[in-house]
Amino acid sequence: MDIQLLSAFVTVAREGNLTRAAERLFVTQPALSLQIKKLQTGLELTLFERTPRGMRLTEAGQRLLPVAERALGGVAEFRAAAAGLKDTISGRLRLGTIVDPEFLRLGAFLSALAERHPTLSFELTHGMSGTVTRLVEQGELDVAYTLGPPGFPDLTGRFHVVELTDFSYRVVAPPGWAGQVRGKGWRELAALPWIETPPDSVHHRLLSSVFAAEGVRPHVVARVDLEPSMLDLVRSGVALALARDSLALRAAHAEGVVIADSVSVEAELGLVCRADRRTEAPIKAAMAAIESVWRG
Repeated sequence: MDIQLLSAFVTVAREGNLTRAAERLFVTQPALSLQIKKLQTGLELTLFERTPRGMRLTEAGQRLLPVAERALGGVAEFRAAAAGLKDTISGRLRLGTIVDPEFLRLGAFLSALAERHPTLSFELTHGMSGTVTRLVEQGELDVAYTLGPPGFPDLTGRFHVVELTDFSYRVVAPPGWAGQVRGKGWRELAALPWIETPPDSVHHRLLSSVFAAEGVRPHVVARVDLEPSMLDLVRSGVALALARDSLALRAAHAEGVVIADSVSVEAELGLVCRADRRTEAPIKAAMAAIESVWRG
């Protein structure tokens, strides 16, 4: 069925007048009359009858009008959908995640991406900041969350980073250790038992920088690679550890963990991609979506 003929039929039916319908369709009246004749011939039906006041639908025309209107609406919907697909990004986004999803606003981020680009799929890899950032550099991940010092000076040049939020790490100690940590500086705290994390962990990188600046080494008694395990050892009375301020305060209120009150380490959360890949469509979409989630 010729869509132009359907449009001519619906327009004449709505206007009830060939002259007005021709004006709306930007065609001449003879051309419009020819279209209506062609449609009626093809259907082998009479759709209109002429009256002194214009064009009136026959019974067949009345029955076919709503069907024709739905057909034209479907064509309009099809064209709109096709136009939308021009901006749709397909393929796969390989995303590196760290710590807990709530802190990352991971659910909101993936929801925003799915809404904007329904044909884009996701593949998530969880690890430590150093690990997933290295996978981004090697091209095995497209983007990754990362933690580091404010401004991410160690990533400058090689990476593009969307900075998301600042926060602090606090030193947490077992219940009952208030006298050993309150009012103490880094040098005094270094002599106490510490829980260490692997080199790829931001805890390790930040603490190494702090203690190196003080010219001391921490007394390490354990090494773990998960924040929940670190806090569990702290609660059990084993040693000190770093914890995000929100986690430290929660543990202090709920379980009596002690927070050292004279020291803290500033840090930042970001989403990182390789600088030379930032204009690739899936990566660009991810950066735009994360901005919308964190900036509103």
